[in-house]
Amino acid sequence: MPIYEYECGSCNGRFDVLVSRSKADKAPKCELCGAKNTKRVMSGFFGRAGSGDGESTSVGSACAGCTASSCSGCTR
Repeated sequence: MPIYEYECGSCNGRFDVLVSRSKADKAPKCELCGAKNTKRVMSGFFGRAGSGDGESTSVGSACAGCTASSCSGCTR
């Protein structure tokens, strides 16, 4: 099952939900404030950097606040 990212229209919080594709369009309650005003948003993704050293780097906004030196140090 894929992980989808949702944003709350009430508190502006973002959260991830592991959900089957057949239920992905049914917006869940916000995990932060409990509001039903949520929508699925485009998530960041991981990709290989062009250096060829085998290290993966974050591409997109999902890990924008991460302080790890590489994705292998991710605690999320």
